[in-house]
Amino acid sequence: MTGRPLYHSFAWAYDLVVASPGGPAPHALARALRDRVGNGASVLDAGCGSGRYAAELAAAGFRVTGVDRSTQLIAVAEARGARARFEVGDLRAWRPGKPFDAALCRGVLNDLITEEDRAGVVAGLRSTLRPGGVLVVDVRDWEASVARYRDGRVFERVVATPRGRLEFVSETSLQRSAHTLLIHERIRLGTKEEEFDFAHAVLDRC
Repeated sequence: MTGRPLYHSFAWAYDLVVASPGGPAPHALARALRDRVGNGASVLDAGCGSGRYAAELAAAGFRVTGVDRSTQLIAVAEARGARARFEVGDLRAWRPGKPFDAALCRGVLNDLITEEDRAGVVAGLRSTLRPGGVLVVDVRDWEASVARYRDGRVFERVVATPRGRLEFVSETSLQRSAHTLLIHERIRLGTKEEEFDFAHAVLDRC
């Protein structure tokens, strides 16, 4: 196993399993961006995943480029048939050939465990912007995470897919001293089962 199954071998099931991350809905975000950078502005969706936000922002009239390090998730994003452009890239090293009016980075910084990686990605995103451009980022809230995960938390979902019945289990525990969530995921589809352990940084700033 080389990475989180939902980013790789089970990327096709990502939208079926993972609920939309917290924060503004795409239409609300589109309205806010339009107020700041204007209709038809160029937008970078950094860590675009399955492309849901990129597709909806493109449908709202923005010129969107989505970037993600997962080849499989980029394939899912491209299959949406959206007017957005997608490419594979690791945000720690990826740099565009042209500047953007706005950059969006949601649900990504917590995947970066080291301060060096987070600072590097944020600095890289800032460098992609035109003068006066807008950078939108989010992180997990520390106090909310303590309240939610102090005693551990188990999330289970069973969904019917074109490939059969898929069972997903995620067990999360909080490591307070390191401001880190430790996550164990298990996915089963028929006789195929994969497990993966990873960590999320819990930040109170970015």
